[in-house]
Order: sequence, then structure tokens, then C-alpha cells
Amino acid sequence: MYEHLDPLKKKLLSLSVETVPVPWKCVGTISVGGLRSVGFDKESEHLLIVSSQGRCVIDCRTGEKVARDYDDFDDDEISLEIQGIGILASQRIRVAGLFGGGLPNTTEDGWRLESVTINWPEQMIMLLPPDSGLYGSLMKRPDIMTKVVEDSCLRAYGFSYTGQSFIFATTSDVTVFSR
Repeated sequence: MYEHLDPLKKKLLSLSVETVPVPWKCVGTISVGGLRSVGFDKESEHLLIVSSQGRCVIDCRTGEKVARDYDDFDDDEISLEIQGIGILASQRIRVAGLFGGGLPNTTEDGWRLESVTINWPEQMIMLLPPDSGLYGSLMKRPDIMTKVVEDSCLRAYGFSYTGQSFIFATTSDVTVFSR
């Protein structure tokens, strides 16, 4: 029934996790025990991370922690918004993770992140440059892609609202990329 997808499936399974292409670079991986959710500020490269141990804010340009607290807080599982801390203290940040939600998966200039699951529970996240498509080869178009992660414990992935950073988060860490 889906034989026409066999070449794509074969290609995806043959790809290894690779270094991201220019202009992207890996800024770092932050260990976070009991990660629950993550969310970007809408106007900067600051990422709020929520865990069973509290909250922290990461500057995604540098990978540096710029705020941290260990206090109990209201984790709104319905609205998927969390009160910020530090530089984000005056804001409620929309989050994605354990209770659902989602981060942007495209940038204004055409970069995309695609999630693919072939061998459940392993989930692959593919980074695609502008004008390339996951199904490109089926439509005689470019199908350039980089596998940035393959993991069975992904909580969230996506771009910042500015499109200058992207992350993927597992149950135990957050990996940050920037350009």
C-alpha cells in the first residue's frame, strides 16, 4: 500500500546523526533532570526550561544559564503557559513537552524541522534547508536533510520565534543550536 515510500524510508534509516550545516552550530547540551517542558520568549533567544527541580532560563546564543530557581510553581497543564523567571519574570511563556504543545517548526527564511518515526519508539528529527522537502525525491525536488537526533525520549523540538535558534529536548537534557 505504501511501497512508493520505501525509497524515503530506506534513505531515512541510512542517515546518521550529523553535524548541522552552515549557518547552524551546536551551542551546547544542558543536563536537566526530570525535564517537563520548554518554551521560547517570543522576542529573544531565551529559552525557559521547566523540570521537576524548578525552572531555568538559557540564552540560546551562548548556551549560558541566565536564571535559575528551585521553587515550586504552578505548572498549568491546560493553557501550556508557565510564568517566567529572571529576564522573563514579567512574562508567561508558552511551552511544549510532557503535557503537549509545540514549538515553531519553520523559520521565516524557510528552514524546517520534521519529526519522523519509522521504528517506534525511536523518533528522528530532520533539519531541512529552504526549498528542500522530506518528500522531495518523490516530487522531483531537492530532499537535502540532516538528522539532528534519533531518540526514544524526546519531549519537544523547535525553533525560536526569531528563527535564530532551535532545540531538541529529551527527558534529561536540552541541546541548543544557533546561527
